[in-house]
Amino acid sequence: MSRAIGSRAVARVGTPAGVVGMRGPTDARRLRKVIAVVVVAFVLFMALGVSGTFGGRALGAATSVTIISGDVQVRHGASAAFVTATDGEVLVAGDTVRTADDARAVLTYFEGSTVSVEPNTELTIETAASFTDGSTVVVMQQAFGRTWHVVTKLITGNSKYEVKTPASTASVRGTAFEVDSDGERTTVTTTEGTVVDRVADPDRPGQTVDVPVPAGRTHEQKKNAHPAPAAATPPSERTLTMTLDDQNSLVIDAQGRANGIDKNGKKHLETPGAQLVKTKDGKLQIVLPNVSDGRLEASVRKAAGAEVDVQTTVEDKGNEPVKIEGKVKADTTGQGSVSLDVNRSADGKTSVKQSSGKKP
Repeated sequence: MSRAIGSRAVARVGTPAGVVGMRGPTDARRLRKVIAVVVVAFVLFMALGVSGTFGGRALGAATSVTIISGDVQVRHGASAAFVTATDGEVLVAGDTVRTADDARAVLTYFEGSTVSVEPNTELTIETAASFTDGSTVVVMQQAFGRTWHVVTKLITGNSKYEVKTPASTASVRGTAFEVDSDGERTTVTTTEGTVVDRVADPDRPGQTVDVPVPAGRTHEQKKNAHPAPAAATPPSERTLTMTLDDQNSLVIDAQGRANGIDKNGKKHLETPGAQLVKTKDGKLQIVLPNVSDGRLEASVRKAAGAEVDVQTTVEDKGNEPVKIEGKVKADTTGQGSVSLDVNRSADGKTSVKQSSGKKP
């Protein structure tokens, strides 16, 4: 099953260890592509890295692109033309990704970090490399648009993860953050950890000022302007919190973006601002900010007849929360599903409807 069917998205509950497959043939193909990238990277490391080839670089690292929806294009090198991207395509330093209206993609770097590329965005990979001292360097140039970054913990002091924009450069050491730029103004919003937004000082040519942006803060910076301080991030217009009675759960929003923990224990956070919370009683809370109207579908792969509790709360700013509860029961084949429709009426109130099974 594909990630999205028409305007519908699929949210699935994780598979227990040992069960093959989570999201059908499409997910299996995606997994094989990611594994292929890892294998290629390992071969390069064994063949070239140990000998110090690439000027001390241990690995000329590759990046895979996953197409979520719409027209996604890539350019291989600065002088090449943009062409239609293919799902699972491998990118290297110097390549650029560009998304059209309603197009979305996810980049997965060799060291595990992911970038959700939202519509009308252009992002160039300047550097993606691993070195013999164990350090990793990932540097991007975001010409315009919106990206959401979930960065793995950087191990060594020489490691670096940066996003350059015309107005500032966001530098992190393991965090989750969003970068929104129109070429003249950049907004950095941090959900987890701390981002350091480096801004050129107009009063001191060649000098920069570092603006810390911790979790829950936003930094808006105009190009060629004096560094501005970070401020509290405005509350979401709508927040959806889904709590599933299984910590290996995976939810896909109405745009086809995956959030949760898959059967292999890998964390997915593809919706900008998404957060995962593991509770002490073995549940997983998936928090999605600024959720649009649309459908989510939850599918489970459990032992035949097993049930998974699903609790959903939708909070619109200024309105009382809407709460619903339900169960997903696996059938004799070990699969089950539930649909969740979120819609705002003309009076501004949100309705949430849940039903068992998939609708046509």
